[in-house]
Amino acid sequence: MAPDSSPLDQLFEDLGHPNPYVQTEAFLAMVRHHPEAALPRLLELLDHQDVIRRRAAVRALGAFSQRAMLPLAEKFLTSTDGTVRASCVKAYAQIASNVPGIHFPPEAMEALQTALQDGSPVVGIAAVMALGQVGQQALPVLIEVCQGTNEAQAVAAVNALAGIDHPDVATCLAQLADAENTDAYVRESVKSVQSRVEDLQARQSSLLVS
Repeated sequence: MAPDSSPLDQLFEDLGHPNPYVQTEAFLAMVRHHPEAALPRLLELLDHQDVIRRRAAVRALGAFSQRAMLPLAEKFLTSTDGTVRASCVKAYAQIASNVPGIHFPPEAMEALQTALQDGSPVVGIAAVMALGQVGQQALPVLIEVCQGTNEAQAVAAVNALAGIDHPDVATCLAQLADAENTDAYVRESVKSVQSRVEDLQARQSSLLVS
């Protein structure tokens, strides 16, 4: 540690380490010991030129869970940088993945829905994937995306539905399969997901019987 550096400064140095284990230990220590001071600094790293450091910041923000929800929404909605917006969305996906079923406040859901309309295709697709991680809370939005005119997002949304256990998923897939105006690529994805959903249901039924 440099003479003038603080323990938090050292943790941020470790966050840029190429070893993911060192990164993880660093941001978990931030969450435990320096949450108020670390969170703003992590948000500032979302446009860092160093990809390793930027991705580590996304993972770190995911570990802050509910505490990071509103700061990420503000960062996303006020940023003109596509990289920052994509990183905010990916951080939301990390939060949802780390804490399955966690409730997203209205501000966070607004940010993700706004991201669907982003001028950057990367941000839009990342938003669909994040909504898939959010799960049942995001189901109405994902169904709307499936029925939209953006084929790339629709395909991503169809695949996201496969991971959500809800009766509306099968209904949505059936409607897309039967609709004459469904894009051919989307329809192909629907059929693939329907097979996966049916296989999952069959395995679950066999486990219940046994």
